Amino acid sequence: MDQKKLKLKYVKYCALNLTHNCNLRCTYCYTGPKINKTMQRTTAFKAIDFLAGGGASSPCTVTFFGGEPLIEFTLLKEIVLYSVKTYGQKIIFRLSTNGTSLSPDIIQFSKQYDIVFALSIDGHKEQHDHCRCLASGIGSYNDIEKNIPLIFSFNPYTIAVSVVVPETAHMLARGVMHLFNMGFRYVLQTIDYSGSWNSQHIKVLKGRYNILADYYAEAISRDKKIYYSPFDERIKTWAQKPYGNGDLCDLANTQIAIAPSGRIYPCVQFIGSDEDSYLENTIGDVYKGFIKKRREEFVLLNYREKTSCLGCDLNGRCATFCGCINWRATGKLHTIPPIICEYERMLIAIVDALANKLWKKQIPLFKRKFYEKSFPVSLYIEDCVIKKGGKHI
Repeated sequence: MDQKKLKLKYVKYCALNLTHNCNLRCTYCYTGPKINKTMQRTTAFKAIDFLAGGGASSPCTVTFFGGEPLIEFTLLKEIVLYSVKTYGQKIIFRLSTNGTSLSPDIIQFSKQYDIVFALSIDGHKEQHDHCRCLASGIGSYNDIEKNIPLIFSFNPYTIAVSVVVPETAHMLARGVMHLFNMGFRYVLQTIDYSGSWNSQHIKVLKGRYNILADYYAEAISRDKKIYYSPFDERIKTWAQKPYGNGDLCDLANTQIAIAPSGRIYPCVQFIGSDEDSYLENTIGDVYKGFIKKRREEFVLLNYREKTSCLGCDLNGRCATFCGCINWRATGKLHTIPPIICEYERMLIAIVDALANKLWKKQIPLFKRKFYEKSFPVSLYIEDCVIKKGGKHI
């Protein structure tokens, strides 16, 4: 695709980075140094004006991001109230949080304005505390665990976001099962692609994924409605369609990120410390709008055919269609580190064997989940009916 044929789209998803500050010091964090640098109220309102005033589709989903956005809960509330008062339902708000600062007041506000959030929790206590510590060096698991009942009382569908590093690879299966046993139904998990992975780590992961494949098959066979992204997303590329340009990652196009300074970046992973040295990553700002040429350059690089994928039978089925991952691991949007290819080949083989097993057994939930387009809606309706009857799935 060349620049003349490219047609930029309206923004659908925006990460609004409220602050660089955070009460945690996660070892794999990619958002730059934890400094007390916060978005100004005028900048935040201008960001909403930019999106609602024509820079984005309607509705546009804005996710509060950081650092830890709840450190700036007062600012967060002001943004939501301003947006609702000025633009009605043009903006839908979401939140990405480490969960340590949640309180009844925050939950009540979230409920009132339908702010669904994703919770960062890596697994069981040992796994989580290995990487996700408070600034004091103490693990943060206990601070999150005590808030789980409050979280589920607000939204039983809360997503658990988990990251696996080489040092916690051996804990993967036990950690995932722990999250499901806690009550999470959706576990979105990824490996830290910038970590120091080697073939031995991949071998360890293979053993743990095989354990999880048996767990997943047994759960689905019992009609237990769970979502595990390493399996579900790759089964979709087998049962429905492979990834195309923009399906998995559409940085600088339908998805963008806005830094505390008001600068616009292709994705949160490009913000860093948001200093002048990061200007080459920007595609505009909320005051002047997009720099069209810069935006097009990023989109074209992300859509560019990856030569290492040519002839690969897994082309379109793996995470190499995410330019953010490639950029973080190699510094280039279209350059894939070999370890990712090794990881994806290992994982997709396990996923395909799992899918074939469930298909051959004609497991009803498996067929509905991956072949029935209305499944997400029917699942929600079923949950509502069951809860009304005083039962829970």
